[in-house]
Amino acid sequence: MHTAFLNYPEGLVVSCQYIMNRERVFTAVIQNGRLVMLKVDEKNRIYWTLPGGGVEVGERREETAVREAKEEANIDIKIVRYLFENDYSAGTEYCYLAEPSNDHEISLGYDPELKDQVLSEVEWKDINDVRNDKHVSQVIKYLSNEELKKYNIVF
Repeated sequence: MHTAFLNYPEGLVVSCQYIMNRERVFTAVIQNGRLVMLKVDEKNRIYWTLPGGGVEVGERREETAVREAKEEANIDIKIVRYLFENDYSAGTEYCYLAEPSNDHEISLGYDPELKDQVLSEVEWKDINDVRNDKHVSQVIKYLSNEELKKYNIVF
């Protein structure tokens, strides 16, 4: 829940509360025990995250996942399945499992939603090295034993 204050010329201030409901999607692109992650370099913090972003008007969530992976990591992906969803500060985020659809080469792309570019690196990360990441730990939790074996994930 967010609060907005509206100021009127007569000096009247009105407070109203509203709920933001922005859907975003992120994707665990996995192959050979590794997944694609992006380094975000903001003014006050630096962190690694999975490719993802906001769902555009008229776009299905799966389409968002494919588009964001292409924009941010220059990789074509095939969605395998939906994994889970979480509430976040501005709405709901949805996670999908995907794999490269052909060549698994990646290169740093961009985030068109941001005025200042904050994406600074893209890498195939060994899932064991990032297993304590908030989203990666949830991805691991939702992978089946068959998927762990298929993607060569061993703990």
